[in-house]
Amino acid sequence: MINEQSQFIETAERLNRIRLARALAILSPLKRDLLRLIPLLFHYHRAGYPGYNGSMTPSGVFKYQPCDSELAACDTLGLVKPAQHKVRQPAIEGVYSMGSMASFGQNPKSDIDVWVVHDRLLTQEECRLLEEKSSLLTAWFARYGLEVNIYLVHPEQFSKAPKSDGGSLRPIGHEHSGSAQHWLLLEEFYRSQICLAGKTVAWWPNAHTTDELLYLGDVSQIPASEYFGASLWQLYKGLDKPHKALLKVLLLEAYATEYPDTLLVSEKVWQRTLDGDFSAANDAYYLLYESIEAHLERQQDPGRLEIVRRCFYLKCGIRLSEFEQAKDWRYHKLRSMVDSWNWSESLIDTLDHCEDWHCGQLQWFNEQLNELMLGSYQTLIQFASANKLSGNLRLSELGLLTRKLHTYFSADSQQIISLNRLWSESIAEPDLTVIYSHNEQLYCLYRCPPHSRNFIGQRAVYRSRSKAKLLAWATLNGVSSQVTSWYEFTKGSGKSEYLTMAARRLLSFFEFEERRVSKMDLCQPWRYKKLILLLNFNSDPTVQWQGQEIMVDYMNANIFSLGRRQQNMVASIDIISLNSWGEWHCHHYEGEQGILNALSFIIPGIRQAEEEVAIEVISCSAKLKSQFERTVNSLVHRAVRLSLQVSSSSTLVYPLKVGKVQYGIFFNSKGMVFQDLKDAKAFYQQLTMKKVIELPRPDLGNEPFTKVPDVIQDFAAHGAIQYFLRQSEHGLDVFVLNEKNELNHYVQQDVKVDELVSQVSHHHAFEEPDTSKQRFNLPQFFRLIRIDGRLRAIPFGVSVDEAEMDF
Repeated sequence: MINEQSQFIETAERLNRIRLARALAILSPLKRDLLRLIPLLFHYHRAGYPGYNGSMTPSGVFKYQPCDSELAACDTLGLVKPAQHKVRQPAIEGVYSMGSMASFGQNPKSDIDVWVVHDRLLTQEECRLLEEKSSLLTAWFARYGLEVNIYLVHPEQFSKAPKSDGGSLRPIGHEHSGSAQHWLLLEEFYRSQICLAGKTVAWWPNAHTTDELLYLGDVSQIPASEYFGASLWQLYKGLDKPHKALLKVLLLEAYATEYPDTLLVSEKVWQRTLDGDFSAANDAYYLLYESIEAHLERQQDPGRLEIVRRCFYLKCGIRLSEFEQAKDWRYHKLRSMVDSWNWSESLIDTLDHCEDWHCGQLQWFNEQLNELMLGSYQTLIQFASANKLSGNLRLSELGLLTRKLHTYFSADSQQIISLNRLWSESIAEPDLTVIYSHNEQLYCLYRCPPHSRNFIGQRAVYRSRSKAKLLAWATLNGVSSQVTSWYEFTKGSGKSEYLTMAARRLLSFFEFEERRVSKMDLCQPWRYKKLILLLNFNSDPTVQWQGQEIMVDYMNANIFSLGRRQQNMVASIDIISLNSWGEWHCHHYEGEQGILNALSFIIPGIRQAEEEVAIEVISCSAKLKSQFERTVNSLVHRAVRLSLQVSSSSTLVYPLKVGKVQYGIFFNSKGMVFQDLKDAKAFYQQLTMKKVIELPRPDLGNEPFTKVPDVIQDFAAHGAIQYFLRQSEHGLDVFVLNEKNELNHYVQQDVKVDELVSQVSHHHAFEEPDTSKQRFNLPQFFRLIRIDGRLRAIPFGVSVDEAEMDF
């Protein structure tokens, strides 16, 4: 046994040396030196060094001594060479890279994920200081163009159940999976780790810990319950890098299909290493691809396999069409793989120049990736539905992940989905043309001027039932810029000035920096942050209007009931909105009551806003532009003011004539409604004199909101399922609002809050009959707690420290 253990250690260390050499071979000279400095900066903690944050921060790596190349790296980066000394009690057991480094997946833009495994006896304060130092080092490396993500790992993080309060586990964040994956994360670490300094990782079968080895746990039997959380995490990561996440999601699918006799990639790597195979074929990323390929071939699914091959090729970053391409250790293996796939040279050239892809190519590739990832997710849901949710998966994190995914993968036809630019720096087009397809009843967007010959062989880059949504999609995603000319392909095929004007006005209102969405935002009902109202974008009555604009101003005429014909000149309204979940939506209203329906729609979302909502009105009409924008802007702001002034005991009423009908607009604590006042002459006369009148709130009879805490009314949001939980002496009070804000109330006996949340979450995740349509619309949970005498709704499971963390 001792000889076998020695052989395993020697074999693992040999593989480690080869991986480190391969990683350095791919990096630029500067990045090689930066990589060499990672363990040195954790071993030596001194003033003047990057990451120094005071004398109390733990330091020292087990049996670390800098080599000549690491000392030379200090010279290169202008650091004083450290005086070599032996640390008596090192605080760090080892520093390791994991992920794509030194594999087929490493490309010039790859980041480096580093695990710093600390001594199990470090206090919470010492861990905090070490995390602070890690953040400072990440920022320092970023100055040199190297992205280094550093994770602090407890040596018993995997082998022992985490504490309920999280213990040393970090909460979920943009680069940290929190509790979403556990053993599957360790399996990825085992198959891809490189020891930069410290103890050798004991990652072979039946390994165990010793004073000289680091053993984090046994991954041979990964529980089925973990696959669901891991798939959610990979989908979330796929919002930024879908081609990379797709490979990971499909590997989970392959693992699940073989369960419980799954042959893990880490096991394949170890067996080949033990057999003496140190070739490019014994590479964690290559074997990941090989596992997916075998799975899809068994499934007889060549379509998905083709997309997987393209993702794998793009992840490698090797350009086979460029003859001056440096031929590193992966080159010939990748060349033989591509030859076996029978790819054309034109396809290879297209993939090699992915930075130049136009919006149509990006849109097509995005659609393929999303379809494949969601297909895999459905397979994994079916697999996981027979098992309980992982005991390690915090329900608050499950809610956050599903809510974030809902903002991207929503089936809502009104939502404007962001285009992932992947590698492309700029996708702006000089000319864009809109064509209406009468057969499909869709507006189609083409990237060319409106000449018939231009459309031969062209594919529409975007389609929508709403012309305004098509315009907003192009503008929001950078396809339309300040110099883009827009056209509508009609009989005259002429340039459409109103389209170009509207697109440029939208540009000035959209913000292209990353939209900040905090955890607290996702735990609460959505609320508006921005609103854009496009007037007469689809149809324009002013084209036929023969009146004089100056007379409309002079007489202060009503544009909603203009002239002798009392014509409503606002024929259509498109509302483009940004909410606090980071979602853009586009809703269309038209007809005589369009303005009233639009107001009814936006008022509840504005009332819930914590900050003032930015509102922009853009008129696309041929005449009366300024009058339209001024009048509608004034009406919206007045409606907002009135809706904020009302109390739960009163209703405010404002008169507005639209067409030939006099309406009363009623504002109460729930929102806004309107009513024809033709049968209320005395009431109308009173309104005419006072403009706004206040009425006592009518008897509400059996209206469900009458006996419900006001805070629930404030939190109600269309499209979300919400549970409000209040512990009382009679049991657990449960108020449920469905997507239509219909209320149910019941008292649950002998059940704890956490237990109820777990049961409901499991039901919505796995047992809903139409999960493919619901996908990620899991309920939001709130505790009803009295604070300083006031009943408040507190999002379930998110601490104060985490609340403002970006997600």
